[in-house]
Amino acid sequence: MMKQDSLQEKNPSNTDSGSNELNLPISKTLEDLKNISPWEVETPDVALMQWADQIPFGQSEFQNRYYVINSQITPWRQLRQAIMELQARTNSLQKITVQYRRNLNDMARLKSEIEAEEDEYSKTDLECQLEICRLDTQVWMNKIRQCKEEIEGIVRIIKERTDSEDLDSVIATFEDPAIVDAEEHKYWIARMAKQCAIDLLTTGRVQSGNLESMLMMKPEDQAAITDLALTYSTAMNHSIGKFKEIAENKVENMLSGRGPEMFDTSGIFTDYAINNIANRSLQSSDQPET
Repeated sequence: MMKQDSLQEKNPSNTDSGSNELNLPISKTLEDLKNISPWEVETPDVALMQWADQIPFGQSEFQNRYYVINSQITPWRQLRQAIMELQARTNSLQKITVQYRRNLNDMARLKSEIEAEEDEYSKTDLECQLEICRLDTQVWMNKIRQCKEEIEGIVRIIKERTDSEDLDSVIATFEDPAIVDAEEHKYWIARMAKQCAIDLLTTGRVQSGNLESMLMMKPEDQAAITDLALTYSTAMNHSIGKFKEIAENKVENMLSGRGPEMFDTSGIFTDYAINNIANRSLQSSDQPET
């Protein structure tokens, strides 16, 4: 059973969100539900709900590194993508910070109006608006923490790729037209080559869309794309063939003496990820299980 104290110790709002008076606890919602739709929730479950409400779930540094930034082909384009991601997160942080300040102002205004309001129904309406603002306070704080964490990860990636903390040299890389043109030229050759290689690996021929795009380029660029695509796809096929041979031997050894059967796909891939993530290699069938 999960202990409420352990969740409270991990509660990030204790330091990041300021006073707990700004937030609306889930216990208040459960109390209100008693007159609407009663719901008995165990104390550990309440603590879990409260924690889930106060933790941000943004993109991990791993996701940004390999599936956002590394989705670009060349190092220059990857750095460019990282800076674009930093720009987007910075703009979001700026807007969210203003929204948070605006929300605090709305809360202060509503409290003042509640104190001055004499009509019972209008006062209740204002109190409901204040509770919504308290909920929004946690939403904005989650977004602030999410932006900060993602920015820190993206900045680390940028620093790894610049080899220098000299901001002027980084700026020059993206403001010098000659550098930009040369890097864009390399990028589009590499990108078209990758796309054509994937076509060759999956269908055995370059598909019409990529072929049409390639033919828009200069003849010498077309030749470079063709050479790179064929080299990459041939190398991949060669390596896949070796992996296939190892896998066939491993499966044959694993299923020796057993009849045809199906497998829990999710379990197989999860087990492989856990046990092979360190060296990321298939275990040979002639090696003992560890």
